[in-house]
Amino acid sequence: MIYGVLSDIHGNLEAFNAALKRLKAEGAQRYIFCGDLVGYGPDPEKCVQKYLKLQEEGLAVGVMGNHDAVFSHPELREYFNFEALCSLDWSFEQMSPKAVRSVSFLPEIVHGEHFTALHGSPMDPIKEYFAGCQQYRAAYDLWKGQILFVGHTHLSFYMEGDDNVCHVAVVRQEASVNFHPLLRYVVNPGSVGKPRDNDSRASFGLWNEDANTFRFLRQAYDVAKTQEKMRAAGLPSFLVESLALGM
Repeated sequence: MIYGVLSDIHGNLEAFNAALKRLKAEGAQRYIFCGDLVGYGPDPEKCVQKYLKLQEEGLAVGVMGNHDAVFSHPELREYFNFEALCSLDWSFEQMSPKAVRSVSFLPEIVHGEHFTALHGSPMDPIKEYFAGCQQYRAAYDLWKGQILFVGHTHLSFYMEGDDNVCHVAVVRQEASVNFHPLLRYVVNPGSVGKPRDNDSRASFGLWNEDANTFRFLRQAYDVAKTQEKMRAAGLPSFLVESLALGM
């Protein structure tokens, strides 16, 4: 099976469409989503509906991100900055009751035969940023399968190791990784809708379960169109301008 692995769509329909088109062209048969369908971007309803359609067709599994969770867990609002809260409040007003319910009841963790997917970390699937070897060692016995797919940081990287040794590699361009059968991996595909590595292109990946490989992919999309919709919606200017800068 070949999986497209995506995270942090953040209401960016143009980036979402571009990522799915690229993944389909690369042979993706199913999809794994690592959270945050909404927040920041101008098309929360359409992004949720696109995900739900894939899910209903049996083509996708996904988890709740911190932006998705805030609708059902308002206590999380204290962890968001002003611009993020503005976009979330605006997103809530644009979304249908079905879409709000759908993101509010996404699971925190999904298990497959050879993988686990979540947004943050096994210690805290919603809030904690997974970014270092100390966390890798702490989480080693807390996920199932060879691979743990995560999101949340908006940065693409992978960790490889065993219960004693860990190596971290940050990935800034398209690259392929061959998974060693005796090692375990944490993989973050980056963000589709709001990368934060100074590259505006959508970031995501392709996991070939049979070949035991992962490809980090980047795809250009119509950033200006997304920005135009954000301005028309009155979303904070920082969110609009930072999109083109990969921030």
